[in-house]
Amino acid sequence: MRILVLVKQVPDPNRIEFDPSTGRIKRENVPLQMNSFDRKAVEEAVRAKEKFGSEVIVASMGPPSAAEVLNQSLRMGADDAYLITDRRFGGSDTLITSRILSSVVRRFKPDLVFAGKYSLDGETSQVPPEVATLSGYNFISAVSSISYSDDMKTVTVECEREYGMEKYVLKMPALISLSEKINKARIVKPGVPQMLDRVKTLTYDDIPAGITGADSPTVVEGTRLIDSTRTVKIFDQPDEIYRMIIETARSESGRSLEMQEIEPYDPKRKWSMAVAFDDQEMGFEIASKVAEISRGRFNVRAVGNINPEKLDGISCHEYIYADLRSPASFAKFVENEINLARPEFVVIPSSIAGRDIASFIAADNQLGLTADCIDIAYENGKLIQYKPAFGGGVVARITSRTTPALSTVRKGMFPFRKTVSRCIIVRKNWTDDGNLPLEVVETPREYRSVYSSKIVLSVGKGIESQENLSQVKEIADAIGAALGATRPIVDFGWIPRQQQIGLTGSSISPDLYIALGISGHDNHMVGLRYARKIIAVNPDANAPIFRFSDYGIHMKSMDFVRGFSDFLKSNNMWKIDQAKSTP
Repeated sequence: MRILVLVKQVPDPNRIEFDPSTGRIKRENVPLQMNSFDRKAVEEAVRAKEKFGSEVIVASMGPPSAAEVLNQSLRMGADDAYLITDRRFGGSDTLITSRILSSVVRRFKPDLVFAGKYSLDGETSQVPPEVATLSGYNFISAVSSISYSDDMKTVTVECEREYGMEKYVLKMPALISLSEKINKARIVKPGVPQMLDRVKTLTYDDIPAGITGADSPTVVEGTRLIDSTRTVKIFDQPDEIYRMIIETARSESGRSLEMQEIEPYDPKRKWSMAVAFDDQEMGFEIASKVAEISRGRFNVRAVGNINPEKLDGISCHEYIYADLRSPASFAKFVENEINLARPEFVVIPSSIAGRDIASFIAADNQLGLTADCIDIAYENGKLIQYKPAFGGGVVARITSRTTPALSTVRKGMFPFRKTVSRCIIVRKNWTDDGNLPLEVVETPREYRSVYSSKIVLSVGKGIESQENLSQVKEIADAIGAALGATRPIVDFGWIPRQQQIGLTGSSISPDLYIALGISGHDNHMVGLRYARKIIAVNPDANAPIFRFSDYGIHMKSMDFVRGFSDFLKSNNMWKIDQAKSTP
């Protein structure tokens, strides 16, 4: 069995600086490292080599300095390493990168290709599914465990999804993107020699793709820092904060629902397109935003796999529905509708499945795709897409040279709107011949949805230990709040990944967000753009969280939790039955 691993050298996201005078990221003197997800991909391949005698080839596309990550891969146990480097590849976006890497896949014809689910500098998750599509390989994303069949022709994988875990059987050849849970990558022992002399180079002349970075269909027009518009009020004592939380829990409001007027259909206008896949609420969000920026310009067509009865009031002129579960089959269905409607732009959910769907469409049709946007606009005949990078502290303004422009957007970024207008519903039959899960294991019911709860009580490393989590959860249950977490807490295994808030987790818009022991780095706060009020509890008066909060107190998290518990019990409020969340 031959395994090809795709790795990338990235700058340390914690050392990135932004120059506001030029609007550019400062890359000088920033340490470079192997993308952490890719390191786990190398580890998984080397483990297969040790168990089955597999051949492991590692490839990286980048500048000459990227030879170092290949050196590391060889020292971990890879057999061969190839650096794909040429000045003509500079500026390649995800589509051009994927086309070049797919040529490498065709060159080596591996049985399996491993890649990290995304790179820390771009965080798009686009390259693995696009490479798979262009290579003609089966694909599955966010895999946390792999087992091999006796005949080595299939693999059984467990995959992370927003609602839990799924299990699939995948035929080889296949490309698999790996989550951080897949393994713990080994540390190379000091005695293992350097192997830079074993790194082979492939240039433009060795790659039959015949393309350069200048062929990229997406254009970065500028970057900016994410600024907070909140001003924090610091309290000396927590009682007033406790009362504020109780008042919110007792209120009738959940996530606000706005009504939106839709212009009448105009046969002279072109189409814009919103995609609804699996998630009802996200379908409403995307359609309403597309309708907002299409007003006076385009008619709106929505395409989805959600029963039309569940999308009553969706902001569009037509809803095209097909009962499809497989992302691969649904992507083909959307492609067909794109060819029929020829929309100016298409907006797709930035869920795990949605990112795969968008990547399949982009690769099949050679379209520019901007993933994981936090906002979109339409200006001067172009879709403007705002995408966070480098942990969320920097936002890039991106446009596309191809039509339709494709983008995926994060849940919770846009208001939840409905319209009184009735759209035309068209039901279509479409064969669902994609890979479907053998098993689905949903997140334990003890955890409320962070998407739909009006109060989210979220924890960071300041809660100090897993044992303290039970007391926090008691408080969350008492006030009807969902329990959220930062990425480190999820990585520790204390809370299911579906409860993670931030750039690599969920974007939410609760009435109230309570941050316990959370430092407040950009990659977490970008998921709270539409939270109405944020309360920060942190003993460090200089913690960044206070720059992004409305109210705060300099206090240890568990002291706050124990005090809140005593406050509720002494006032006979232990269970606030009026607490509600949006269904």
